[in-house]
Amino acid sequence: MQKLSKILLAILAAVIFVFAATFTQSQVKQVPQRAEIPEKYKWKLEDIYPSDSLWEYDFSRAEKLLPQIGEFKGHLTVSGKNILDCFALRDSAQNILDRLYVYSFMKLDEDNRISRYQELSDRASALWTKFKQATSFIEPEILSIPSEKLESLVQEEKGLKLYQHHIDNISRKRAHTLSSREEELLAGTRDMSRIPSNVFNMIENADLKFPSVKDEEGNEVELTHQRYYKFLESTDRRLRKDASQAYNQGYLTYINTLGSTLAASINKDAFYAKTRSYNSSLEAALDEDNIPTSVFNNLINTVNENLEPIHRYVSLRKKVMGLDELHKYDMWVPLVPEAEMEIPYDSAVAVILEAIKPLGKKYVQEMNDGFSSGWVDVYETQGKGSGAYSWGGYSTHPYMLLNYNNTLENVFTVAHEMGHCMHSFYSNLNQPYVYADYSLFVAEIAAETNEFLLMDYLLNKVQDKDQRLYLLNYYLEFILGTFYNQVMFAEFEKVAHEKAEQGQALSASSLREIYGNIYQKYYGPDLTLDSLDDLSCLRISHFYRNFYVYKYATSLAGAAAFSREILDGDKEALNRYLGLLKAGGSDYPIDIVKTAGVDLSSPEPVNRTVELFADLVGQMEKLLLEQR
Repeated sequence: MQKLSKILLAILAAVIFVFAATFTQSQVKQVPQRAEIPEKYKWKLEDIYPSDSLWEYDFSRAEKLLPQIGEFKGHLTVSGKNILDCFALRDSAQNILDRLYVYSFMKLDEDNRISRYQELSDRASALWTKFKQATSFIEPEILSIPSEKLESLVQEEKGLKLYQHHIDNISRKRAHTLSSREEELLAGTRDMSRIPSNVFNMIENADLKFPSVKDEEGNEVELTHQRYYKFLESTDRRLRKDASQAYNQGYLTYINTLGSTLAASINKDAFYAKTRSYNSSLEAALDEDNIPTSVFNNLINTVNENLEPIHRYVSLRKKVMGLDELHKYDMWVPLVPEAEMEIPYDSAVAVILEAIKPLGKKYVQEMNDGFSSGWVDVYETQGKGSGAYSWGGYSTHPYMLLNYNNTLENVFTVAHEMGHCMHSFYSNLNQPYVYADYSLFVAEIAAETNEFLLMDYLLNKVQDKDQRLYLLNYYLEFILGTFYNQVMFAEFEKVAHEKAEQGQALSASSLREIYGNIYQKYYGPDLTLDSLDDLSCLRISHFYRNFYVYKYATSLAGAAAFSREILDGDKEALNRYLGLLKAGGSDYPIDIVKTAGVDLSSPEPVNRTVELFADLVGQMEKLLLEQR
């Protein structure tokens, strides 16, 4: 294990922690097989199903429930009790389906090469399609009931009081709901609609191979997703350039396929929007959460009017690094590399638990229990799904997939994903099934609030100027990646979807051109883009979930506001924030956030985030000038 840096030792001095023997990915050159990883660093999917045979039992049980749901077809207009019983049966079936789906796809993510779990995940997906078809009559039939009669049925059946918001949300989308038969047909297209995303995922996680590169010591190393990002932080510019070229080369092999899959996904979005009588794919996507398009457009417009702080940061980076040309592969290397940290996973967990103490003893204890109870799958292995996520079902505990590689960024990823886990934990604990699933518009606030608390903790512990610069640099990169970049991605999505809606053909070439132009606008003239840098638009999985990424930016603005109030010791603000975590989907997401104290329909949180970034650039400039 590499020696911990001075900054980490200083942080851990206040932590009562016994260091166990820690498995570190840096000890191996080849990506290990799953069997080589100690059990303590693997999640426990047996908590969902101890065996695949029990999965099969639940699969059969869920299949049998679908015809029972269909028996309510044509009878919802008769009584409130019929509506209530139908909702209850639907929720029961969906709860089982959640478990089936989550288990099969997380087993697949353990090793995407295992055909058994490719089959199980395909079957779970197909059953979801059948479920959507079986329940497709419910909303059209409820909407066929005149508003006054529907209200009367709800009042007569006391059990429907629980579903009042759910029914209101159905009624809200009356103009965009089709007939029962049309909804059934549309539900039947679900599997086909997932083909572009499925193809991308198979390329990304199963088929894609990268050339090997030579590391700082000249050793031939297999390039992977996680090692690529780590190499971009290397002080060896030759390695950064080689890793960037090798990474792009891997995607270049599939360029036409990736262009076609993304174009197909965008055209799919346009089809569904038009079919449901929306004016655009954007309007259709945002209406799911009842978010006005003005929130999205104001975000993009506000950021476009405030790109100067990014340009200023890029210019500062170019100057500090002493480069004639600053390339994309130069953007992630720490400006103070001598303060770089190598942080084993167990140490990261200890630091995070200290950092989130402002959220209260109960929150800390419950998070600690999660870390030690099989919630987390820690290390990269052969065939494992890339990146990181939090997942789970209503009747499971939360789960977290990581590909931990001992960097500071990985520490923040753990804090981020555990924020999602705790949000799910509190939501499932406090909400009935129908409202337990919260919107992504709210989800990222819980994750990013944890990151703000972690950064504040680190900055308050550090005294060395170089180490402070290192953290400020990371802070800037965090806001750049989670706020500015997500707005940039959202703008790319908007332009690409508008072209599709105007009947223009999309291809790898045209998508790359759109992306390259927007990227250059955001980062300014001091960044030199290489010929393959615009390939990035073809390897971003979030683009297969249309108009999703903007929520990272609005959430960061919200998280910055919440964390500041919590760190200031505002007990009422803390209680409102914990209320947000417990609220699930019991109200429209923008209203849940507003009730907790932050109005994301206002430009104020976005403007404050821009001001925070500009202030951090100023702090870095001042510290760097003092060193000269």
